[in-house]
Amino acid sequence: MIARVFFIMTLLLPGVNVKAEDAKEAAHDAGHAGEAKDSKNGAPTRADHYVHRWVAFPSFKATSLDRRENKSVAPRDGRVTVIVFLASWCVPCQQQIKEFKRIEEKYQNRFTDFVYVFAHDTESDARGFSNVYKIGGNAMMASANVLEAFHQPELPTYYVADRYKWMVLRKSNTQKADLDGLDNFLSLHTAL
Repeated sequence: MIARVFFIMTLLLPGVNVKAEDAKEAAHDAGHAGEAKDSKNGAPTRADHYVHRWVAFPSFKATSLDRRENKSVAPRDGRVTVIVFLASWCVPCQQQIKEFKRIEEKYQNRFTDFVYVFAHDTESDARGFSNVYKIGGNAMMASANVLEAFHQPELPTYYVADRYKWMVLRKSNTQKADLDGLDNFLSLHTAL
């Protein structure tokens, strides 16, 4: 019996050593036990060819519709941030805005911030749309820089940053089912 175990261990040992050598190389390549920082945005990366990469949520400046002043929009630590791109002329935006507002009201006391960014719209039309649907101080006008930072999103589109300021969800050209997905996502990520 001992001879069989010894024989099997002898066969397995080279495979174990190869895996250990791969782990050493990955740790050496990454710097600190398989984890390093991306030089562009400080996001953690892995040297073992992990397919997901972390993307920091872009902060931007936009013009507030209620006060007509430039405001900085950025996710805050400990809060989930939802950015919704829409326009007053966009028919799906008009159809889905009530559902976005319902979700916003549902999670307003659960560390969640909603910001509505009007893209490719006039200020007067965006202000009228904002007044009709009671968007209030969360309504912003997008500049060319904002649209460039978010890669010219199709309308309506939402982006979600988690409590650590990482972009965790994006849905372009949303449908009703996508809003149900947003609601489910927020219920998991804002659990009390």
